[in-house]
Amino acid sequence: MSKSVELYEIIRLIRPVHRRLARAVEAKLDGTGITVGMRAVLEVLQDAGPISVPDLGRVLFLARQQVQLMVNELEKKGMVHRKANPAHKRSPLFAITEAGQAGFGEIRARENDEIDAVSGLFAEEDLRSAQRVLCAMLDHFAEFEDNPDLPRALE
Repeated sequence: MSKSVELYEIIRLIRPVHRRLARAVEAKLDGTGITVGMRAVLEVLQDAGPISVPDLGRVLFLARQQVQLMVNELEKKGMVHRKANPAHKRSPLFAITEAGQAGFGEIRARENDEIDAVSGLFAEEDLRSAQRVLCAMLDHFAEFEDNPDLPRALE
């Protein structure tokens, strides 16, 4: 089989894998009051530190309005808090709170069992190769990325 055919088969698997992963994450969130989207926001805040809603939208590739709704819910739950943004008076920065860090840590701990089980099926080189393939595809197709504030419909 040619490399192009092999790559196409990987591409065909991306959507069902993504859907199953989203469902698996959703199952691990059961009872937490956190949605898959809110979990993604917490992860970005954990990794990046304080960030504005528009910047969160860019990182997650979601519309600012969607992210704002999730941030508002997380703020109500005491998992994030707003801070002054020295670069922009009307767009505060949001940071994860200690409660948010603890909650996200519990979520990640729930997920780790599944990740450990699957990662055990592969050699480290397999995983590094898969990561290289996916990163190369992201880079190659970057010109087709939407602006999250002005997404284009798929035709």
